[in-house]
Amino acid sequence: MDVGFPLMGHWIPRAFRVWLPIMGSSVWPRRSGDCARLIFPNGIALAIRKTGNLKSIFMNGIGIPSIDVCFLGSFSYARSLCELDLSNSFISDELLCLVAEANLPLNKLVLSRCFCFTFDGIYFLLSKYQSLAYLDLEGANFLNDESIIELAKFFGNLTFINLSLCSKLTNSTLFNLMGNCPLLTIINMERTNLGVEAFPAAIVVNPRVKSLHLGWNNNLNDECMKMASYVCPNLEVLDVTYCSGITEEGILEVLKSCVQIRCLEISRCQGVNNLELDFELPKLEVLQAEGLAINDEGLASIGKRCGRLSRLNLEGCLNVTARGVEGVIVNCKALKEMNLRWCNNVSVDIVAWMVLSRPSLRKITLPCGSVPTANQRNFFLRHGCLVCQG
Repeated sequence: MDVGFPLMGHWIPRAFRVWLPIMGSSVWPRRSGDCARLIFPNGIALAIRKTGNLKSIFMNGIGIPSIDVCFLGSFSYARSLCELDLSNSFISDELLCLVAEANLPLNKLVLSRCFCFTFDGIYFLLSKYQSLAYLDLEGANFLNDESIIELAKFFGNLTFINLSLCSKLTNSTLFNLMGNCPLLTIINMERTNLGVEAFPAAIVVNPRVKSLHLGWNNNLNDECMKMASYVCPNLEVLDVTYCSGITEEGILEVLKSCVQIRCLEISRCQGVNNLELDFELPKLEVLQAEGLAINDEGLASIGKRCGRLSRLNLEGCLNVTARGVEGVIVNCKALKEMNLRWCNNVSVDIVAWMVLSRPSLRKITLPCGSVPTANQRNFFLRHGCLVCQG
């Protein structure tokens, strides 16, 4: 029975998925023991031609800035190919055109941190695959607000898009995507230029958007947060880590408007001085609040208003003491993890009480300098909780 084919002296099974960490050019660094040094573009082309039942191809770090004759027509053999990932690769518009002309049943395309291709190449490819549900263009720095408007007419079926590290993209792109992509549920725009430029004239509510990952945008501000909460009333996940322009006013506006929030990541938002809640957050399960100026009163209000909280990260929250921690332990009956690293005003004497008072706890990270003894660690483990050194 034919179960495979030879490639560069090795036997490759006729699998439904191929993952190849490939170095296709001598300019790439080579690591000892890495199979990348043995695989080149002609090997990739042979693999594609010989495995017509391929569903997914993941090729990380390939070097095909120009097309060799061996590649011509190769993708037309991959009649079942649904997912193509070329992350961290040197690719050309010519390669993208070959993929476009192959007429594949493609629904997932990842070009994260790729180089050498241009707007023309991605435009032509996306025009041929308007059924794509998943698109990752992280680091495509040639993209700007106007080019996204051009591409968005092909985004009718997108549910996920990643435009992180596209530094020319502003508010215009974020709100145009939410207004023009009716099926979009997850948007990643970290390290872009959000907070700059005015909002589009026509703002459209999109109840399908569930997750916004907008971290490391220093210009992102409360006004943008308020607009996002209006446009995405069913938001479940919000990540604005290291967004120094946001204050508690903007965060509270989101929380009041988006009652479905399950995960809130506001770590290192220097403008958030405290977070005192006077309304219920019945769905919140994860709160990442590392490095905030939150105090015991704010922490106690979180404990009272967030009954389903299961993970709480307070690393570096220097204003928190044992009193605030007690408020969370008493009220959050589903709490599983708490990180107190660098919370140097929290006494470790409270840990035993925490473990015994809240049976749901599975992991506690102690303040720095606190090291549980072997007997203490075993005692806590017998109660189902791992207590880690801070």
